[in-house]
Amino acid sequence: MEFLFYAGLLLFVLFGPWILVWRTNRKRKQDREEDQSRLRQLTNLVLTLEGAVKELRGRAAPLPKTEPIAKEAPVAERASTPSSAAPERSAAGPPAPESTPLMAGTKAESIRRLGEAPATPPSIALRGVSYTSGQLSPSLTERFKSSLDLEETLGTNWLNKLGIVILVLGVAFFLAYQLKTLGPAGKVLVGYTVGGLLLGAGVWFERHDLYRILARAGVGGGWALLYFTTYAMYHVPAAQVLTSQLTDLALLLALAVVMVWHTLRYHSQVVTGLAFLLAFLTVTVSHSNVYSLSASVLLAAGLVVIVGRMQWFELEIFGMLASYLNHYLWLRPIIEPMQGHRHPFAEFPASAAILGLYWLIFRFSYISRRPQEERREHISTVAAVLNTVLVLLLFKYQSAHPEWAFWALLTIGAIETALAQLPVTRRRRSAVIVLSTLGAVLLVAAFPFRYSGMRLSVFWLLESEALLLIGVWTREIVFRRLGALAIVVAAGHMISVDAAIVYGMRMDDADLRSHPQVAVLFAVAALVFYTNAHWVSRRWSGLFEHEYDRRLMARMSYAGAFMAFTGAWILLPEAWTAVAWAALGLGLALASRRLMLADLGYQANLLAAATVVRALSINVDATTKFHGVTQRLISIVLVGALLYITSRWSWAAQDDRDLTFGKRLFSARQVVGGAYTWAASFLLALVTWYELRPVGVAVAWMVGGLILLEAGLGGRSLQLRVQGYAVFAASFLRIWYVNLNAWGNPGEISPRFYTVVPLILAFFYAYWRLHEADDLLGGIERKYRAADFCCWLGTITLAALMRFELPADWVATAWAALALALLAVAWRSGRRLFLHQALLMGAGVLLRTVLHNFYERSYFPAPVLESRWVCVGTAVALLFVSLPILFQLRSKEREELPERMFFRVLAALSRRPEQVFFFVALTLLTVLLALEMRHGMVTLSWGVEGVAVFLLALWLSERSFRLSGLGLLLLCVGKIIVVDVWRLNPRDRYLTFIVLGMALLLVSFLYTRNREALRQYL
Repeated sequence: MEFLFYAGLLLFVLFGPWILVWRTNRKRKQDREEDQSRLRQLTNLVLTLEGAVKELRGRAAPLPKTEPIAKEAPVAERASTPSSAAPERSAAGPPAPESTPLMAGTKAESIRRLGEAPATPPSIALRGVSYTSGQLSPSLTERFKSSLDLEETLGTNWLNKLGIVILVLGVAFFLAYQLKTLGPAGKVLVGYTVGGLLLGAGVWFERHDLYRILARAGVGGGWALLYFTTYAMYHVPAAQVLTSQLTDLALLLALAVVMVWHTLRYHSQVVTGLAFLLAFLTVTVSHSNVYSLSASVLLAAGLVVIVGRMQWFELEIFGMLASYLNHYLWLRPIIEPMQGHRHPFAEFPASAAILGLYWLIFRFSYISRRPQEERREHISTVAAVLNTVLVLLLFKYQSAHPEWAFWALLTIGAIETALAQLPVTRRRRSAVIVLSTLGAVLLVAAFPFRYSGMRLSVFWLLESEALLLIGVWTREIVFRRLGALAIVVAAGHMISVDAAIVYGMRMDDADLRSHPQVAVLFAVAALVFYTNAHWVSRRWSGLFEHEYDRRLMARMSYAGAFMAFTGAWILLPEAWTAVAWAALGLGLALASRRLMLADLGYQANLLAAATVVRALSINVDATTKFHGVTQRLISIVLVGALLYITSRWSWAAQDDRDLTFGKRLFSARQVVGGAYTWAASFLLALVTWYELRPVGVAVAWMVGGLILLEAGLGGRSLQLRVQGYAVFAASFLRIWYVNLNAWGNPGEISPRFYTVVPLILAFFYAYWRLHEADDLLGGIERKYRAADFCCWLGTITLAALMRFELPADWVATAWAALALALLAVAWRSGRRLFLHQALLMGAGVLLRTVLHNFYERSYFPAPVLESRWVCVGTAVALLFVSLPILFQLRSKEREELPERMFFRVLAALSRRPEQVFFFVALTLLTVLLALEMRHGMVTLSWGVEGVAVFLLALWLSERSFRLSGLGLLLLCVGKIIVVDVWRLNPRDRYLTFIVLGMALLLVSFLYTRNREALRQYL
């Protein structure tokens, strides 16, 4: 370490001056270039003004008509050659005063004497005069001159300072060296002689300007050598001639006073600094015990006096470094042999006292000064911070009692804070800020040395709040900001230490218990943050007018929410955390609405989002039972209920903005409140999925959907009603995967029946309820026909139940009966919705009969009640029975058809529904006869069917039916010609021919008899 120190000192001595010379020369060169640039600008301005004045005078004078106007020379030319410009001025007008060209010529000559040529200005307008000046690159002569300046600076300035330093150090080493031929008195005599000669020669030659720099270096070196010789008379054994330390200290003090008085006569920081630097160096190389450091204390005190009087604050920084460095070099031989195992040593009290004196001396200097410039204030700030940092580092280095660190930091911090409030300090705002900041930092830093864990968080929290409140009560912005920042530090410690410990235990499943004490700490912190953000900042609003202060106090509200959030997690672990967060969010939402604070509403929304995430990640797996009920069920139901309640106050009343989704406009309150209810509905639907039997989930969802529907109608909430529709759809989809496939035991009612029937009733109830409350529905519900949607779900669910619950052969018959019932309802109620459903069921009857009864029927003979004659015949009969009702439902008004073909077809079928049912029944009956009648009797049966259809058509006066009957008869004729003549046996052949012939004659007769009526129908 000593080698590194001396090597660094050597490098500083060898290279430091060169670096300083380079920086000085560079600054001097920049200043010279700036001066030249300003001079060129002023010259250009003067020349421009001259030209403008001459031009104005020329325009004002009458121009001679016989002579042409001479071309005006440039301004620079006129300025440089005034004699040649004179005739032009006389020709242009009256002569100008003689002072103008004389001034221009004089100015130009003065510029030439300075070694610069006047720059050529641009052409200048009379109005808005402007100019530009080019920056000339340094010429070769200037560069050569700059190199000569550097050489001159080194030769005349720095070499003499280096020589003085080396000479003084050499004499100091000589005085400390043991010589047998020269005793202590002789060494002292040599020291005083050399120091006196240096001082005298410096004073003598300082009167001559040529040797002033060298002389002042001699003055500084002489005083430094005299001071060290006086110091060596007692503290250096090889030169000790005094036996009283007090006498030596008195001499040192007197010599320091005289040195300060004399060096101040020259008003040179270099001379004074060199004297003190050499004095510190001589003390450094020769200290013997702790009391020898008293010389450094005297030097520091003298330096402070000079700094305060002359405002040489840079010199104070070097003196401060020298003082503390001297102390460190004295401590190293004592501390380093301990090798990290510090123990008390005899000089410890004296060493601590000297460090305290250093700190007090430099601190007194800081608070008593009054810097005149901002740069000096910045240098003073560096010195103030450096003083505290260095004294703490040395206290730490020599510390043999770590437990005293708390009291040391607490004491120094309290003193710094008290010094900041002194009247002499409050004259300078920067001093108040620096000392208050140092004091607050030290006070905060003191507690970790005595307290740890939760106790440290408590002390930091109390201390930071005290700082903030003191700043409020004293109207001191420094304390307010320091207190606010300290609160942030305290909160960070609570999160990173107290909460992190609990997190570590819970992550390892080592301890899942509640920690009430830590939770109370976080609750107190949350209360403190909320008080500062929403009471202190509003109660003393005038103190927080700065944008930074307002934002800082506003962010405290969110810090309080995070503290409360963490405290709830610590207090209620596992599945109950989500419940605590939801309750906390409800409280914040209520407070936001009550106090009209939008920030609390935003925090409630963030807590709600965290609650949902927590419930999905933790609570759904909480299968621990409490009195037979799982924690999952209890906690998620509570969370859902709290979210439903919070949705009512989820957005601050004074911050109701509009949001656009697609082409629709929603208020922010509706969107956020809807998010709450959607999340709650989803959680409750999810918990029923986990908790109930599979067949009961759809029923539970349906009950929830009905509750949401009623709540939405009662509270006029579109969001709740839409959630109800979503639950209805989910229930409808679920029955296809679970309920309709649920088989029961033989002889018992199947789960399919008693779980799907309630859904059917609920769907139709929802349709009735929405239809009755049509005036409460929104535009989007009317547009997409929410009531019709529920009715369709009920009808499809009923048809699906028939499909799975009845025997396969009777499904089509059941659907035909359902179609008839729907038509009856449509007829009685006048609602065409049921007609549309009946049409769908009619199409379903056709498809089911064709694909099952006609196509997939077993080859084995079916029982009588399940035969095609019974099942399909019944279905056909029901379809025909529906015709009278369908004729009543037929639309008689001509409605405009939609543009798209598909919808045009649907609209046409809805307007003439009897056509659908008739042709479905006719098709099924024709196919049934073809499949069930004996081969020889098919044509006969079709003929009878055709006559019957024709008679029905005449009775109903329906042309399409009549044409269908004729078509059947023609089909029979074609079949006879193509098939029956060649394949039927004789008995079947003649019966077919006789019956078909009579049928054709009967139809012809009827056509003839009713010709006029048929023409009217046509």
